Amino acid sequence: MKEWEVRPGGLLVQKRVPEADPSAAPVPTVCVKVKHGDANHEIRIGSQATFGELKKVLSARTGLHPSDMKLVYRDKARESNEFLDTAGVKDKSKVVLVEDPVAQAKRLLEMRKSDMVERAARSVSAVTLQVDRLAAKASALEAIANRGGRVAENDVTDLIDSLMNELIKLDAVVADGDAKLQRRMQMKRVQKHVEALDAIKIKNSLPRANGQSSRQQHHRIQPQRQEQMQQKRDSQQTHPRFLQQPAVVTKNWETFDSLVAQSTSATTTAASSAPRASLDWELF
Repeated sequence: MKEWEVRPGGLLVQKRVPEADPSAAPVPTVCVKVKHGDANHEIRIGSQATFGELKKVLSARTGLHPSDMKLVYRDKARESNEFLDTAGVKDKSKVVLVEDPVAQAKRLLEMRKSDMVERAARSVSAVTLQVDRLAAKASALEAIANRGGRVAENDVTDLIDSLMNELIKLDAVVADGDAKLQRRMQMKRVQKHVEALDAIKIKNSLPRANGQSSRQQHHRIQPQRQEQMQQKRDSQQTHPRFLQQPAVVTKNWETFDSLVAQSTSATTTAASSAPRASLDWELF
């Protein structure tokens, strides 16, 4: 008669028999004949073992993975967690081993997926270490720029190129699960530093208040000079010296004629009173 006991948590199980109990009967073993293609294997195993344990023993003999095996007993494929004695396996019983291509393909897909996850995790981890180093340099340059210092253009450009290379590496990583989340976080982190460095480059390209070039100062002063010259020209044109006298129109024709007559007589008198020069001509 089987005895039962209550395990912690309220689970009711068959009572275990201590190994030191001399009255405990040893577990009987059976010899199972397994046929695999043209080969036959005799496996001695405990009668209370599972078909999964039998697969592990056969894996050492055949080189097949236990997940790729299908054990058929009495024309029925048995599950790995099924017990031999429960299925009716006795001494000299025959079991057929068949390779399961579906299970093999499934296992290979799972292995490939696991390898991809591991490779992605390693790639993201390697890029993260590199980004940590570059992020420290970017933070140092940002601190200098925030204090009003000037950062060398080459340092900013080289650092941006290095961060963009790491961004390209992250973009090429195919990841799922936690690796995908870490990849996304690192991409946002790199983009944030690149934007901050671009802002530093723009700030360096802007003219400073106390460091403008002479050409910029010239362009700023030139309109003022032109305005001053225009004001000066306007003041000169309104000065009385440059104002034109209005023309006097008269209809006193007699006065004008008398003035002309007087002027003509004066000119004739002066000409008559002037001595005449004598001209001696020589005859040829």
